[in-house]
Amino acid sequence: MSHLPMPMPFRTVGVLVVLAALAPSLQSQPSAQPAPIADAIYTNARIWTGNAARPEAQAIAIRDGALIAVGSAADALKHRGPATRMVDLQGRRVVPGFSDAHWHLPTTDQADLTDAKSPAEIVRRLKAWAAKRPAGAWVVGRGWTPSDFPNNTPHRRFLDVAFPGQPVVLTDRDGHQSIANGRALALAKVTAAAPDPPRGVIEREATGVPTGLLKESARQLVVRLVPEPTVADLARRIDEETRKAASFGIVLIQDAGGRAPEHPVFRILRAAAQADTLRVRYRAAFPFTPDATAATIRQYTMLRDSLKGPWLRTGIAKGMLDGTVDAKTAAMIEPYVGSDDTGLPFWPAATLNKGVARYDSAGLQVELHAIGDRAVRTALDAYAHAARLNRTTGRRHRIEHIEVPALADLPRFKQLGVIASTQAIFATPDQTTLQNYAPLLGPERSSRANAFKKFDDAGATQAFGSDYPVFPMDVLLGMYTAVTRQTPQGTPKGGWHPENRITVEAALRHYTKDAAYAAFMEKETGTLEVGKFADFVVLSADILAIPPSSLLKTKVVLTIVGGREAYRSTSFP
Repeated sequence: MSHLPMPMPFRTVGVLVVLAALAPSLQSQPSAQPAPIADAIYTNARIWTGNAARPEAQAIAIRDGALIAVGSAADALKHRGPATRMVDLQGRRVVPGFSDAHWHLPTTDQADLTDAKSPAEIVRRLKAWAAKRPAGAWVVGRGWTPSDFPNNTPHRRFLDVAFPGQPVVLTDRDGHQSIANGRALALAKVTAAAPDPPRGVIEREATGVPTGLLKESARQLVVRLVPEPTVADLARRIDEETRKAASFGIVLIQDAGGRAPEHPVFRILRAAAQADTLRVRYRAAFPFTPDATAATIRQYTMLRDSLKGPWLRTGIAKGMLDGTVDAKTAAMIEPYVGSDDTGLPFWPAATLNKGVARYDSAGLQVELHAIGDRAVRTALDAYAHAARLNRTTGRRHRIEHIEVPALADLPRFKQLGVIASTQAIFATPDQTTLQNYAPLLGPERSSRANAFKKFDDAGATQAFGSDYPVFPMDVLLGMYTAVTRQTPQGTPKGGWHPENRITVEAALRHYTKDAAYAAFMEKETGTLEVGKFADFVVLSADILAIPPSSLLKTKVVLTIVGGREAYRSTSFP
């Protein structure tokens, strides 16, 4: 990974934080000691600080990667010295650096099937991708949705004709279903006699022959045969993806991949943090399993305690409670429309309660994927059980996605101190949402799907993420979606369930202050205040003043992480 120039060592930031805590306000105060000299001063800006006590400022000064002044130009210029770098932001809007509260590192090169819209287009993209790979190699792709197929029904016959002798496996947009062709099923020995694995489904014809559609854990029957990327490939992907994140103004990634400490990705991240070559801050999750041994939990807590630097953190464990609505594996209280199917809960409540309590007792934060209202309620019950049993508070346990919560459960987030980790862009009313997702839920449940305003009205702390690569990690696109509930093309008119729209400022808070809080980093980043890391974003337009549609045209022109440039647009200055 490339090394970014760092004008100062981060080890001095702790001293600045202590000094700042003694200061009575954001402004520089009279003192017998001379004002510290800034490494850089950014002036002539419209700064949204995220700090309710002083929400707007015009300039900031940075020393040793931290903010030493946030206020007027006069406040910042008190820290100017002969070597201070002066940057005129020309009236641009500045906001705290964004955090993506739910993100995944893509580790496999694969064909992009996003918005293919038909089996013919899927096959065309696969053939173009495969032409650049060795003959006979696995053909892999990601991004299809049920609406790409006739009657919303994926089937391997489309792949068998195009690739009769080459194994093919394609993961859907959400990462919970895969389609495998006949050759791949044969290599995996998935036949009519093969049983469904625990927490998984092999879709079959009436005769029992697999259709090629594999749901949840059944995906691994085939996916495990795809060759793993090398360590060099993984290092390259980390560099590429963190560069991309910085270009969207992201300064903190919260990776929900749930990888074990010995996984190569973890080893690469630790080495990069030690060498100071990470471009953005990174918080990585361990896997959550209810039956984890005491030794495993002890390993997690020891690694958490050893990673307290500014670039790499952990201390959170990711678990799965159900699947997705599109796959009809999200666990629902009532059946999906047109069937008696209520989804696929992954763990009995008693098993989950016991496991969550053990992680909670060890001081580990837990994040549970729960999309259906039944799974969300099960997660809330588990967190309530752990708090009662262990007499703990402040763990900030999280529920990820929470797409279709029961309205009666929304107040419990505030009551229990549980973070609502939602994804702004999930409210996109695209073809799949309108033709598969909403019809499966029906009108009433659709009206409370990805209803971000309802969380805000209930007083929940709501942290926004993208679930990348399920959706783009484009924060401004996510804001647009949360504010308009329309596609980028402006459909449907007035928005999909417009009563669930939120303001730009609310969305901005969820991507900054609230997301940092979800990572236990609110004292270091998420707002622009003296003593915190110099993590901020310069935008091409004032997102707090322009029409929501103009969010789609707004660009990040500069991303600063710890006082150093992580991204600079060719249009800046």
